[in-house]
Amino acid sequence: MDCNSDDLDKRNETTEAQVDVPQDTQWIVLAFLPGRVVVKLRSVCKFWRDCIEEPSFVDCHLNNACRLYQSIACFTSLDDGLVHVYTFDPATMNFRSVELVFSNRFHMSGPCNGLVCAYDINGDAEVLNPTTRKHLRLPDSILKSRSLCSEYFVGFVHSTKEYKVVSVRHCVQFLAFEICTIGKLSWRTIRESAELLKATKAVTVNGSMYWLLLNEASSGFSREILMLNLTEETFTKIAIPDAVRKHDLELFEGEGKLLLLSNHYDTSSGSIVSDIWVVASTNQDWVHLHTVTPRMPVGMSPFFQLKTKIFFGNQNRLLCVDLQDCTVSYINMPPGETLISCGMFVESFAPAVIGLVSSTASSDGNSSGLRGPSSADPGPSFRGAGSSSKGRGKSSGFTGWSSDDLERSFKRTKRTMKMVWKISKHRAS
Repeated sequence: MDCNSDDLDKRNETTEAQVDVPQDTQWIVLAFLPGRVVVKLRSVCKFWRDCIEEPSFVDCHLNNACRLYQSIACFTSLDDGLVHVYTFDPATMNFRSVELVFSNRFHMSGPCNGLVCAYDINGDAEVLNPTTRKHLRLPDSILKSRSLCSEYFVGFVHSTKEYKVVSVRHCVQFLAFEICTIGKLSWRTIRESAELLKATKAVTVNGSMYWLLLNEASSGFSREILMLNLTEETFTKIAIPDAVRKHDLELFEGEGKLLLLSNHYDTSSGSIVSDIWVVASTNQDWVHLHTVTPRMPVGMSPFFQLKTKIFFGNQNRLLCVDLQDCTVSYINMPPGETLISCGMFVESFAPAVIGLVSSTASSDGNSSGLRGPSSADPGPSFRGAGSSSKGRGKSSGFTGWSSDDLERSFKRTKRTMKMVWKISKHRAS
């Protein structure tokens, strides 16, 4: 709920008269609360609303949220252009909540400090914060019109506290890498190369992005890893361990480290063997971590590792392999929904920049008066800039989707309120 300044001034006086707590103490208490709780409290008084927009509060709250309130998040797209985000407790794996994310972009980057970048096949993109229900439409680039398609990824620079979006633009004879700092809204071309990437989806780890380079167009083998340092905006290459150069490789993130998954056929056992390697902090030496049992799932890509668990997924299923007890469990995506992104998620107020637009504002510019998100009532969350949907029912007024679309989505979220992991394989350690 958004309130005007006069209303909040009156509430501020009333609140201060009733609560004899110094404002510094109130600030600290708010910084330790979950993001969705703070969103609901911002309409209590003007001080609470204003303090959560301060860069110092955004940083402090983010640090606390990363330590106390992380979730496993799955983003799914629906045929009618809506997006759902499902969250799970990382300690117990229990289902937490489901929210609606109003965006008609069917592609999405992995989450970064509570932000995601949603984009479509035309190259249009926006940065979304599902907690604050705000979005920032990214500017067009000159290379966008010359490229066949574009992909976008969000990263964070710890030293400057800046968020940067990297775009990989697929041109006819080369790939172009562009970067945009959120808050400055201009693209810079940082690399054009005819080198081929095994997978164009970036893996982001501690302020750097990584891609596997292919040997040649006709080969599925990788020779090196391409690394982009987001701070300096420079590229370097990392050699792949000699022992796995002819194996099927995939990159993923785990516990703040770059991990390499190697799959190859072992003739002695007649089965596929999967190994996990980790690169040293110098990006020069590799260390073998695990030989994984049970066998890694076929047709699924690794998303991330959380302690002893590795999460894989495809469009229809999220799968978890526990390296400690060899348990394999999974969750199927609800019918009609496609998994488009997955990762560790925090409810944050990033980025602390101007220019973000409320995604729940009505078409005439007024606030929609929506309540804060909750697991019991998954209220509408986001609408992508420029999004539209030709619904069959009457328009809802604040989203552009029809009331029929919204009603179907609310019913769908109620049906999926109790998603439960299923055990597909267990082998005692």
